[in-house]
Amino acid sequence: MSREPLEKLQEILGPKFELDFLSRSRRYYVYRADKWEVSDDEISRIIAELLTNGFFPNIQEQDGSIFVHITVYKTQEKTSRLWIHGVLFLLTIGTTMMAGAQLLGFDVFGSFSLIVHGWRYSLAILLILTSHEMGHYLFARYHGMKVTLPYYLPLPIPGFHFGTLGAFIKIKSPIPDRSALLNVGAFGPLAGFAVSLFFLVYGYAVLPDLPGIIAYVEKIHPWNVHGEYLNLVLGKSLLFAFFNDVIGGGRLPMNEVYHFPFIFAGWVGLLVTAINLIPIGQLDGGHILYALIGHRARFVGVGAFVLMLLLNFVLIIRYFSFIWVMWIVLIYLLIGFRHPPTMNDAVPLSDTQRAIGWFCLLLFILCFTPLPIYIT
Repeated sequence: MSREPLEKLQEILGPKFELDFLSRSRRYYVYRADKWEVSDDEISRIIAELLTNGFFPNIQEQDGSIFVHITVYKTQEKTSRLWIHGVLFLLTIGTTMMAGAQLLGFDVFGSFSLIVHGWRYSLAILLILTSHEMGHYLFARYHGMKVTLPYYLPLPIPGFHFGTLGAFIKIKSPIPDRSALLNVGAFGPLAGFAVSLFFLVYGYAVLPDLPGIIAYVEKIHPWNVHGEYLNLVLGKSLLFAFFNDVIGGGRLPMNEVYHFPFIFAGWVGLLVTAINLIPIGQLDGGHILYALIGHRARFVGVGAFVLMLLLNFVLIIRYFSFIWVMWIVLIYLLIGFRHPPTMNDAVPLSDTQRAIGWFCLLLFILCFTPLPIYIT
């Protein structure tokens, strides 16, 4: 065994852990300590420091002892790919500006310079997505995990859409414990939700009265007061219904919301928050639920999936809408219902963390829209 990793490991683990010199290879180490000598907080601190310094720990408890099995990460690092994140971000600025301009009635494919009219929507939706992903990123880094910067997904096509398929980060190291899992899972949706609320509050604060709304919309298309042609209508979550029907007085029809960039971005933000907080598998909601109740989260996830199937069945029968089919397929084939354990599930959550976790699940109920988009 080389001295450099051993010296660093001893510095992190301190005097309470002893090295098992029968560890079988140069890149595999086992340390042992008496369980009563090491607190949960110390274990959390050790795991975070090991991950930060390029070690992959696995915590096991047996016969009154704690064993830390440590593997050294491969020393060969991949070439930095910051340029990929930058290019995707710039492309997504372009496609969200295109979408925003099209929602205001501008033909950006006929005259590309009209794209500038989409800046309000682009600004709002990218702030929401970036806040969400940076919430995950910052807490992952705080807990010593290796994580990428956000990958943005541009959507450069004509027609009604959000201008992007969203964004994601990749966590490249294991989750240290349930406390870290709760923080990483919760503070992404919370950050995106907070920014969505800001744009909803501002959007409804500056919303004109009904004659002003009609005058604004008629600059884009004729006011469809008698349902003379097909309408693309946005559905309401409980929270959006509060904003639109109570704060907004119900004067903004749901088939005209997407012409108001900040309000529409807020609506999208609530939808994204709800989708991420579905309490299944390794979605953010699944992370949070596993942190709260452990392996029992799988049974809740199966129940949530059954409810999604029933909802989709009702929507198909009543509205001929297949809007949740893609998510049902993704959950069944890719996301799954079982959440893998953290490296140390024994670490308890604080009362504050439990309150945050249950609040996030309540947020899912408030933000979920059973039928997000439909045609009348």
